[in-house]
Amino acid sequence: MSYDPRFAAAIEGLLRGEVLCPVSAKEAHEYLSTLEGQDRVSHYLAEIGHGLEQTRDGSGYYCVYLDTESRGVRHRIRHQFESAVRDWEALLRWLRLSRQASPSSQPLKVKDVVRESEWLAAIENSSMMQEELEVIATRFQVQSQSRDAKVRLRHLLEKLCKLGYLVAIDSSGAIYQATGKWSLLQDQLEFVMAREGIVAEEREAALNEPRQEGLFLGTS
Repeated sequence: MSYDPRFAAAIEGLLRGEVLCPVSAKEAHEYLSTLEGQDRVSHYLAEIGHGLEQTRDGSGYYCVYLDTESRGVRHRIRHQFESAVRDWEALLRWLRLSRQASPSSQPLKVKDVVRESEWLAAIENSSMMQEELEVIATRFQVQSQSRDAKVRLRHLLEKLCKLGYLVAIDSSGAIYQATGKWSLLQDQLEFVMAREGIVAEEREAALNEPRQEGLFLGTS
């Protein structure tokens, strides 16, 4: 079979851990949106122990491990999960800030456009938003000698680009577009919250049942 740059781009992006969406990888996303593309990519990934998944809103494709029982795979998954969780507080704060800063008053989602000038105007008019911006910068460990809101905002926008949540869409770096990685974050958060709910229900049931209570507390 002849070389297909769309197939190559999709495989390479997925194995780098990227979320392929219309914003971050338009051609690869279009390729994966076809049955032929999905079949070819899924088959290739399966050969190396990976699978193809899609975010719940359908905006992005990403790669997962198929064999989660392997000790090596579980170690890598745990490392990746812990790395992602470290940024969750900052990302959630940023989403809350986006609701306050954006003209639509809605949290950031895939394809949304972030105009630095609009955000800066909103932030400079609110001391609370300036404080929140400082907290987010601290959580992201974004170091800056300046306390100027414009400098801090620019550094955070660059950080989010580096993490794959935003893509600069103009040469000045003042206009950005949100990627499908926000959709994956939402899916991950919903999974964790659902899992915590299951654990809480199991714990309550165990504590309400004498025999189960002994098992839960490690006594017999």
